Amino acid sequence: LRKIVKINSNNIEKEMILFVQEWFDLISDGKINEACNIIDQPNCYGIKWTPEKVQETILNEFGQETVFGAQNTDGFFFSKVKETNGSYRADVLKFDDESGYSVEHDVPLNGKWSDLTAQFEFIGKPPLFEFILHDFHVL
Repeated sequence: LRKIVKINSNNIEKEMILFVQEWFDLISDGKINEACNIIDQPNCYGIKWTPEKVQETILNEFGQETVFGAQNTDGFFFSKVKETNGSYRADVLKFDDESGYSVEHDVPLNGKWSDLTAQFEFIGKPPLFEFILHDFHVL
């Protein structure tokens, strides 16, 4: 079942960033199942993002052996975007082949903008896009 994202705006890049931020907020509201259900298809590596896969991936990036893990011994939680301290980085890149856009956005964890980045893809043409979580990584 495809859940196409509709972005009907003169500022597509800004709307995509807002969509990603709303996705983070869903998770911070305890609706990680709903957030994962918004993702239209597996990424190019065949990863289907389930709540368990999202949590496992973040734990792998921010385990106890990392600075973040050492500072947050109780684990991690997604923060509401508007309640997250510091400044974030969000970059939107249009694909050269015009197939869509890539959005990289810092992840709000434990009340701060972390150095964990989520990379998304919006595949399609305005106003209809498929929403894909590509990966999480530390830059």
